[in-house]
Amino acid sequence: MQSGIQKKTGITTLCTVALLLTTAVPSYSGAITDSFQSIAEQAWMNQYIPRSDEETLPLTDYDNFEVTELFRAETIEDLEASLTDGYPMPWLEEILKDTTIPWEDRYWLDCRVRAAIAQNTHTFFNPAGNPVHIDADAVFPGELYWREHMIVNPAESVNTNETERPIGAETCTSGMILNSFGRKAGNIAVPAFNISTSRSADVSVYVSGGHSIYNRQNPSYACFMYPNGTFVEAFLEEPGQYSVAVSQDGSTVVLSCYRPDERSADNTQTPVYVFDEHGNLQRTIIPSVPLDWCWRPTISSDGQYLCHTAYGVNTCLIDCWNGTCEVVSKPVGFYDRYTGVYNFSPDDGTLCLGGSTTGRILNMSSDQVHIYTETEPLPSDEKTFTIVCCSNDASCTTLTTRRSYQASDADYLTLYVDDSAIYSCQLHKLESCLDLKTDISPGGYFLFVNPSDDFCGYPSARGYADVYNLPLIVMQIEGR
Repeated sequence: MQSGIQKKTGITTLCTVALLLTTAVPSYSGAITDSFQSIAEQAWMNQYIPRSDEETLPLTDYDNFEVTELFRAETIEDLEASLTDGYPMPWLEEILKDTTIPWEDRYWLDCRVRAAIAQNTHTFFNPAGNPVHIDADAVFPGELYWREHMIVNPAESVNTNETERPIGAETCTSGMILNSFGRKAGNIAVPAFNISTSRSADVSVYVSGGHSIYNRQNPSYACFMYPNGTFVEAFLEEPGQYSVAVSQDGSTVVLSCYRPDERSADNTQTPVYVFDEHGNLQRTIIPSVPLDWCWRPTISSDGQYLCHTAYGVNTCLIDCWNGTCEVVSKPVGFYDRYTGVYNFSPDDGTLCLGGSTTGRILNMSSDQVHIYTETEPLPSDEKTFTIVCCSNDASCTTLTTRRSYQASDADYLTLYVDDSAIYSCQLHKLESCLDLKTDISPGGYFLFVNPSDDFCGYPSARGYADVYNLPLIVMQIEGR
């Protein structure tokens, strides 16, 4: 977090100089420029996201609530039109400066809006408010909650003077990592869509080599990439298809193996490899249940727990520190089919479980499960899919459910504060994407509705050139 942010007092002149310098410098390379840019970024946040010594009330202290739609962009043209007067937009500036809202929620909202602009328009805004456009084939996040850093796949090859390239990526372009302001935070050996990064982007990992489940003659490697452009590869002994998860703090990297052509309740279990950020194998875990395919396994921010789909039992929770595995979710009804989309709360205290299933949350301390019956799948002629997210302490929970009736699709949002449903609406009919996801800020004050990155933001689902992430809807929860 930005715990080291300086107050404006005593640095006004220096910040003015820094803003002028960063405006004039098109590239953010070099230690001196980085130093000035860092000061300028802190000054911007002091001005637009001010802190306050006054204690803010949690939403759970209110009796009544109002949910307001702050912003909507359904096309890139809508998003570009909203930036006519620069960044932040007037509605966002007003919200960011409102010190009655917790600072962490306002900071999260700023990061998420900047990331959405960058992903869809390939444009960042530096602390002087000037647009920084990137000529890129794709811009996308590696860490999906805060999105403080974006990965750039340049339109033209970047010469980083590398003598070696990751296995299987010898002809691929090197990429860049940019922070929320468009300042270059480092290089990345391969800007692959299926990578996972730490929150600071100090380590990014993907599976390189021939990890096809149909061609096991080619070995697979875990490729650990660092902002200086270097990488380390670790050989993965087990043949199969791999998923990767990197904890927000970067301390833990987990590779899970899946073999769909051999899965059964009786088959030999495939391993889970736990590495540190340097690519050193810490332990190999053999789960007590066979793993099923999981597009993006979810890991707690400290790296202790990995949530993964499991064949025949829906969901298992793997303790990466102790090597244990526990089944935490079984079907709850006849039409309950498959969990597969998981989210930890920002404080790691709650695990949210969704998919073609009844949405639910699991309290990590008490093991208590709360089931949201309104998301229960109906008979097989209707397809149901629910994504569940929650704030710290699960004080606010969002359920985004898509129900398909013949030719029509509808996304429904239901919002809970504690155990009371305070809001529900139909969000959007979206033909080009499977599901919408409603992320919620740490304190529960803001909702961010986007197509789910688990399916729609990446080329494996929609084609290489189609990596945009719209519509975008921003909502605010106000206590009354």
